[in-house]
Amino acid sequence: MPTSETSVESLIQSLVKSVRAIQIYGLSHPSAKGFYTRFYHQLSGFLSEDAELTLQIEQSSILCNGETVYHEDEKDNNLAFRLFRDGIRTILFSEGITFDELLLFLETVGTAGKDQDIALGLWDCYFDHIEFYVVEEEEQEAQYGPPKMIKMNIDYDQKLKEILEKERIRLDKNIDLELSDDEINELKAEMLIKQKIRPVTRAITTLIDFLHYQKSDDIIKSLIELLEECVVNGLFYDARRIVHKLNQYPDVDAVKRFENEETIIGFSNTVNTASEPVFNEFVAFAGFFSKKSVPFLIRLLGAVKHPNRAIALRNRIASICDQDLELLRPLLSNQDADVLINTIGIIGLSRSQEIPSMLEPLCSHPNHKIRVAVVSALAQCEDTPRITQFIDDPHPDVRIKALGVLSEIGYTRIYMKVLDRIKQKKFRSLELVEQKEYFNYLLHNGGKFLVNDLKKILFKRTFFRGKDYSPLRKLAALSLARVNSKDARQVLLAGIGRRNRDIRQACEQALKKT
Repeated sequence: MPTSETSVESLIQSLVKSVRAIQIYGLSHPSAKGFYTRFYHQLSGFLSEDAELTLQIEQSSILCNGETVYHEDEKDNNLAFRLFRDGIRTILFSEGITFDELLLFLETVGTAGKDQDIALGLWDCYFDHIEFYVVEEEEQEAQYGPPKMIKMNIDYDQKLKEILEKERIRLDKNIDLELSDDEINELKAEMLIKQKIRPVTRAITTLIDFLHYQKSDDIIKSLIELLEECVVNGLFYDARRIVHKLNQYPDVDAVKRFENEETIIGFSNTVNTASEPVFNEFVAFAGFFSKKSVPFLIRLLGAVKHPNRAIALRNRIASICDQDLELLRPLLSNQDADVLINTIGIIGLSRSQEIPSMLEPLCSHPNHKIRVAVVSALAQCEDTPRITQFIDDPHPDVRIKALGVLSEIGYTRIYMKVLDRIKQKKFRSLELVEQKEYFNYLLHNGGKFLVNDLKKILFKRTFFRGKDYSPLRKLAALSLARVNSKDARQVLLAGIGRRNRDIRQACEQALKKT
């Protein structure tokens, strides 16, 4: 077995989890991103030491150098069986693999259904650092033996009753079957896709197979016509297959016809009413667009209603920009707030050291939402001195954002300044949400002085020059509960014995949180 800090077994587990997450959540969901991003870093680290990783695929197992590194008895959850069923016998990952390359591999393996051959999908991808060996025809069909089932005596009536009680389902209550306009449009889109997917997919597969052997202008023309039909009908998976193939020919620009403002803005229905898988396929398809489409995609981004979808599309646009911040500079003078906010967000994703200078003119923008976006972008390059300036901003949303960012980054230089502000009379006039953010900053930056400082706020009336500050006592007590250390609990327990009713109540409520 190869030697590395990351074992082959853990790599394969990470591979399996990434594929399952894509199947369950879709490619752009944060949960799926967490799995496949972690897998990419693990695999890159492994390959930097061992250069190659070769996996042998068997019916229910994956092997490396003859040793089993993955085994699963259940057919439906068995990645090895799905690969083996489609003829894949060996997979090799080599050093230099890119994130996009691995993501395309995971997406192809994860989204292929029973009627879609994984091997065929991988062949269409043309990887530089992933190789695989496929057996074209099996002498004997792969037989999968299901695990032996243990007979169990289950009272299904009782189980059903328990489920109904747990979910609070009342069978005597009428169920509202009314659908919203968005739900109806989504169902129509899915029905249309299901009606067209089989014949179109087969036609595309046949034409692409022909191109494997010989270039034909007639076949290329037919694929371009099918590409138009796929895009119009929301079949973005098949659209991507076509573009993958046609991109092999430098003289063919398959997506140029879609890179105009009218067409891109026309995708507003797709980004809002399409099903999640269709939306994810659209975002992946948009990855083929060139930089000239970026201004139009940013306008489309402003029409996206769902926050998670907006994040996914914003990340895709940042990928298209490929660190070319000059492409985005003209958009920073746009008068449309949505365009400006999304442009700032995409600039932030670059994490470039040019961000502060580019966004400097917007630090005093009259729209507070623009200033919030600037703070978020500055957080990406951790420009703490500039972020600190925003805690004096006239709008509470901007101040709250700045304090939250400084809490996450861990910036201790203004700890005493923040503590001093909590002591001031005007602090008690702030909204509760902002007061909480001040205490949240203390929690993340207080270090060994934190418990003692919170104890003073909780107990010492003279700390605030004799003024009433029962709300601050509650915040201090709740912060001690969040610290949840031995010293913090002792302070809260001591508070329960105090004569002051506000202190007692604050400590009693806080202890319930621990």
